Amino acid sequence: MPVTKTDKFGISAAITTPFTSTGAIDTDLLCKHAKSLIAKGCSSFTLGGTTGEGPHLSRDEKVAAHKALLASGIEPAQIVVGIIESALGDAISAAKTADSFGSKYVLVTPPYYFKGSSDAGQITWFRQFLDAISDTRLQVILYHIPQVTAAPICPDMIAALIESHPAMIAGVKDSSGDWENAKTLLDRFADRHILIGDERILGAAIALGGSGAISGVANFAPDLLIPLLDGETPDQRLAPLVNALVELPVTPAVKALVGHITDSAQWSRVRAPLVELTQEQYEWITNTYDTLFATRND
Repeated sequence: MPVTKTDKFGISAAITTPFTSTGAIDTDLLCKHAKSLIAKGCSSFTLGGTTGEGPHLSRDEKVAAHKALLASGIEPAQIVVGIIESALGDAISAAKTADSFGSKYVLVTPPYYFKGSSDAGQITWFRQFLDAISDTRLQVILYHIPQVTAAPICPDMIAALIESHPAMIAGVKDSSGDWENAKTLLDRFADRHILIGDERILGAAIALGGSGAISGVANFAPDLLIPLLDGETPDQRLAPLVNALVELPVTPAVKALVGHITDSAQWSRVRAPLVELTQEQYEWITNTYDTLFATRND
């Protein structure tokens, strides 16, 4: 049976990954952060995505983190699993592990190492992936983030995958920031979850039938996003906050704000080739945040 969108997907935090002084994942802090996000109203969080530095985490690390989150009491369906793999076998293995742990959704990029791959080649890869996991309960969210992968998922590709695997494609996460592309997705695939990565256009997307977001900002300000699901006017602080974030390397900047708000310097650690913000960058983004949130939103 085809997937039919029956309700909102909600706000899923693209959870950022804390590291210890030795560079290992700090699973205790990760679990604490995940629980705080759910308590603040996030419907789920996405493990191992872009903001979580997923491509720089080993398979063993991601599995161990997932197990720790479940052991801490997180509900299995609250964990969306990011799959950012070029090797088909690794993508299939990650998906089957996610299914065995009880996840409902996986967020999947196209293979991205060889640039300029044809749409036909990408469709073949996805169809092989979908065939291989067809015995699972998983729903697949296609991940369009071409500024990072250089492997766009165009609307015709999405349509082809829905045609061949209608019961498995839950929707698309559009992190391109391209409003025209988002509108096209919302129009063509109204029966699927269209999720927005650029929080500045989330309110407008919800008004046209968008289903929610997988969001880096949700790591520290989910309260700016959750009301948008009910059609509320976007908080006037949201756009300038995101504008400031994208002036810097986004993942280190998100981690800096999580650490700033929770008073934990540990969050500043990132895994190479990412580097921590400079002191000047750190002061600029935290001062920007403090200034915005010291202003009453009338």
